[in-house]
Amino acid sequence: MATASSQSWLDEEMTCSICLQVYTDPVTLACQHSYCRSCIEESSPQSCPECRAEVPGFRRLRLAKGAGDYLAVAPASAAAAPNSVLCSYCSRSRRQAVKTCLKCEASMCPIHLKLHTANGVFQTHPLVDTAADLSVWRCAEHEKLLDIYCKEDKVCVCTLCTLIGKHKGHNCGSISEGEQELRDNLQHHLKSIRRNVTSIQSSLQDLHTQKLTTQSLITETKREVKEKYDALRKHIENEERDVFHCLDKEQSRVTAAIDSHIRKLEKEIKFFEMCLVNLTDLSQKREKLAFIQGFNTMVTRIKNASEQLTSSQPGPCLDKIKLDRIKNHTQKNLELVSQVKRDRDRLISLYGQRLTPDLNTAHAQFILSDGNRILTLSPKRQSLPKNAERFDCCQQLLCAEGVKAGRSYWEVEVLGDSGVWKIGLCYRSISRKGKGTECLLGRNRNSWCLYSLVGSVLALHDDNDTKLTVGNISRVGVYVDFEAGTILFYSVCDRKLTLIHTFQEQTFTEALYPALQIGDFTTSLSLCTLK
Repeated sequence: MATASSQSWLDEEMTCSICLQVYTDPVTLACQHSYCRSCIEESSPQSCPECRAEVPGFRRLRLAKGAGDYLAVAPASAAAAPNSVLCSYCSRSRRQAVKTCLKCEASMCPIHLKLHTANGVFQTHPLVDTAADLSVWRCAEHEKLLDIYCKEDKVCVCTLCTLIGKHKGHNCGSISEGEQELRDNLQHHLKSIRRNVTSIQSSLQDLHTQKLTTQSLITETKREVKEKYDALRKHIENEERDVFHCLDKEQSRVTAAIDSHIRKLEKEIKFFEMCLVNLTDLSQKREKLAFIQGFNTMVTRIKNASEQLTSSQPGPCLDKIKLDRIKNHTQKNLELVSQVKRDRDRLISLYGQRLTPDLNTAHAQFILSDGNRILTLSPKRQSLPKNAERFDCCQQLLCAEGVKAGRSYWEVEVLGDSGVWKIGLCYRSISRKGKGTECLLGRNRNSWCLYSLVGSVLALHDDNDTKLTVGNISRVGVYVDFEAGTILFYSVCDRKLTLIHTFQEQTFTEALYPALQIGDFTTSLSLCTLK
């Protein structure tokens, strides 16, 4: 700051007040005011240009050498930056301008600006930051200075615009009035913005609080659910352990009895093998008395053993009644688990989705009502904007929500007569123009659907149909497991699900979008709000 101030003071002290340049061969008058020798000689004044004191003569200024030295460095110190606006009044070494007078159409350095503002005549001239192009401050139509503010059109205009131009008769004021009005308006907007910022900050705080509350609630719910499932798993494990224990006990009972019977039979077979050996040996004896005595003894023993063998009972049998009871109990438990898996309330709470029709895809004959929830086919085509997404021939519509991962479930209600309709899914890339199989739901590899055709229901995919044995369908539930490649269609009645058809082992390459088709004027399809 001190260097800049000193430089400014030095510029002022070393500047001739006639040519407004650094002194060249400076001289001083008796009144102690200094000028360039050439400036004072050319003007030949009778009095000092500044104080009007008489000029009897002048003498060389003692600062002449200093002025020369200053001239040697002044151009470098005051040199203008590249592409900067230069002072319009500097004649020798032009300094960089700091302000531009719109009235004079001149740019001024600090020295000339000081002289300009000191003159009362120029004090009303509008000053702006330096500008090389002054056309932005002039009226494009009349090439006059923009010195009036039109309050009606909120633009700056020239005087002629208000007298003979298109702003004649408008509510106008001075630039200063316009500035003050806009500054007041600015303050109003600043206050409004501050209020908005405060409101947004409050909303952010509320959202952060809501986020933390949600996270806390979900964490607590997970904990409670985990406790219940842990208890369920423990109960199932206990059930399994008890069943296995019962089966093991029955197995031990039967196998122990069988083992005892096996040991008895093994003992008997050894006896008969021994008898066989003894009889063979007896047959070799030649002594009559010994043969008779030995044979009778062996026959008696064999006869007694044979009678006991004949009267032995077979091994014990399994208690089939107990086994059947165990199997039935296990089957009931499995059916309960299976029922939980198919439970509608569970599907809704975990995977339920609210559908929104994509109006850009709707055929021109479709009429939507009840908040765009009910779809009906009209005999007349509506005048709708053409776009690449709209079905132009097939009376079909897609929903905005797609399934690209995980599981999802939704329902569509059939209203009116059981007519011609399709409820299904398709890729977003399904063709929209024409009425070929590439556009029709179920007639290509890009779509899957149920097809009701007055009295019969088919499952369609890739132009292959499967006839289904089902009764009247009033509501269809659709369940998708994207990763498993499975689509299930249910008939929904009294909040209960009945499986109609399953597409399984599919490989989905794109997101799946719910799709509808109506083929008669007596049937409507309603996108259900799941409860």
